Amino acid sequence: MFEHVKHIKEVQEPDYFKNLTETDRKSFNHFMILKSLSMNPSFVEDVSWIFRYFDKIPSEQFYRLLISVFPIDRKFHQWIKSKNKSTELKELVAQRFEISTNRANEYIDMMTNLEDGPEELVGICQGFGLNEKEIERVISNE
Repeated sequence: MFEHVKHIKEVQEPDYFKNLTETDRKSFNHFMILKSLSMNPSFVEDVSWIFRYFDKIPSEQFYRLLISVFPIDRKFHQWIKSKNKSTELKELVAQRFEISTNRANEYIDMMTNLEDGPEELVGICQGFGLNEKEIERVISNE
């Protein structure tokens, strides 16, 4: 995954994705790439916008979008580890995105730091039929 981020931040070769092996394509995780890019404070606003569509864009177009939006950046930005979130919220996010609860913890961490992220979490809870009190309990129990 970090090799993909390196190509997005430093190389920006337009045909990079076409030349990947099947194994490398499977490791091209849109969410984790966005999380890594969001460690650069100047990229957060663009990451927030792209996050709305990350699960709807095919990987090849996603790569091309990223290299067109983000400038070459060779600086190191520290990876910020996520804190443990509420088990119920992790399970809801895991079901919504069809991922593991461990990965859901990272999704929640990123969402809480994005402009529309908290609203997205509320929307996920509502999608599973939780009422306002239940949503408040689940989200505040992070």
